[in-house]
Amino acid sequence: MTEILKALTFDDLPMKPPLVGRPRISEDIQQTAALLVGWDGRTRRLVAVSPTGVIRVGSGQAAGVLDIEASGAGDTITPADTPTSEIMLRAYPTNIGSVFVNIGKAAAENTGYPLLAGEWISISVNNLNSLQLWIEKNLDQVAVIYTR
Repeated sequence: MTEILKALTFDDLPMKPPLVGRPRISEDIQQTAALLVGWDGRTRRLVAVSPTGVIRVGSGQAAGVLDIEASGAGDTITPADTPTSEIMLRAYPTNIGSVFVNIGKAAAENTGYPLLAGEWISISVNNLNSLQLWIEKNLDQVAVIYTR
């Protein structure tokens, strides 16, 4: 049997009692654990299921809402370091100009995905700080709903 050298922690799976020392784990338990977690390229995540036991594919639980407002014309904004799995962005319907959204690279006029007033998109990211926004007009806004 293999020994666990470093216990993996999951925010949504509390271990009771907590693992201490170097517990042994059999090969069949290793295979079972591998079936219950997924790798998204950066972190391990538990596979979610519904109360009936059927694998459910859908949006994660909402964790918060950000209202981002431009402080000047052509403002570039990067949200704070916040782990997430999915975000929904909507340009305010009252916006005068456009918003450009980019992931992991700087957004600028005509660089990224354009959002006109009232338009929205939903995308999967591991952290809000990978989101880059360019807002054309002063005081235009973007609403961001993010999951935990």
